[in-house]
Amino acid sequence: MNASVSAEQVAAISAGLAEKWPDAVVELDHANAYQLLVATILSAQSTDKMINTLTPAVFARYPDPAALARAEPAELEPMIFSSGFYRAKAKNVIAMARRVVERFGGVVPDTMEGLVDLPGVARKTANVVLGSVFGKNEGVVVDTHVARLAARLGLTTNSDPVKIEQDLMRVVPRDQWSIFAQRLIWHGRRVCFAKKPDCEHCPLAPVCPSAGLGLPALARGSGAKIAQRPSTANRAPTRTRAAGAATGKRNAGKLARTSATNAKSGKPGARIATTGKPAASSASTAKSAKQGAATPARARKEQRA
Repeated sequence: MNASVSAEQVAAISAGLAEKWPDAVVELDHANAYQLLVATILSAQSTDKMINTLTPAVFARYPDPAALARAEPAELEPMIFSSGFYRAKAKNVIAMARRVVERFGGVVPDTMEGLVDLPGVARKTANVVLGSVFGKNEGVVVDTHVARLAARLGLTTNSDPVKIEQDLMRVVPRDQWSIFAQRLIWHGRRVCFAKKPDCEHCPLAPVCPSAGLGLPALARGSGAKIAQRPSTANRAPTRTRAAGAATGKRNAGKLARTSATNAKSGKPGARIATTGKPAASSASTAKSAKQGAATPARARKEQRA
């Protein structure tokens, strides 16, 4: 849903992205549709930089769909091991190549219907190939960067990629679908980072409801709730308290085990040295240790008694 986004806002966002990233393109190295298709399938759960180190050898050995269709997974797997999920990816790209050869005469199809019919290819991959190679705007690429920025910019309140794509297709002019997505990806990689967006140097800040992460501007429009979600300033204290509690529990456990061991061996424990009292049972010692770790002031008071 993006009913609260005005045409003026979308135009301003688009203009800001165009000025900042006029030459944004897909960053997977490729020379044709086949190479981009393979590279995009391999890039799942990986990075473009990593895939660009692997594909030169892959394309040298398998220069076209026909060559890849004759490959066996055991041959390809070592070549793409560093991409992650290499067995599934090898299976998918080989199956994709065989389908291209059998159903499309060895030529990568240039339609959404034809591309999503290929193994390992969904709308995101199809949109990448259609927009970057064939110059067709059949949809909007929605990767992790597009999803994050679309939410922060108030262009969607959905988290499902299909719904996000539908929201963007409704508000972004069709002739900009492909380039708009690529510019969002570039912006997400270089400015609007996931954990700490650089709002200070962001040209979209004047029209972004999430700019500032906590400033009064968050009250504007539907972006208020979205803006608060990625705020590291709001999450940091929670993580600190959780880490402190975990450390306290670990320290309490160590103290309890040490006291129990000393009691069994007859050695004086920490409580004997400070209070002169005999060591308690391991159960009661563990309980006291946990209480002591949680409330240091109480432990000091007991020691002085």
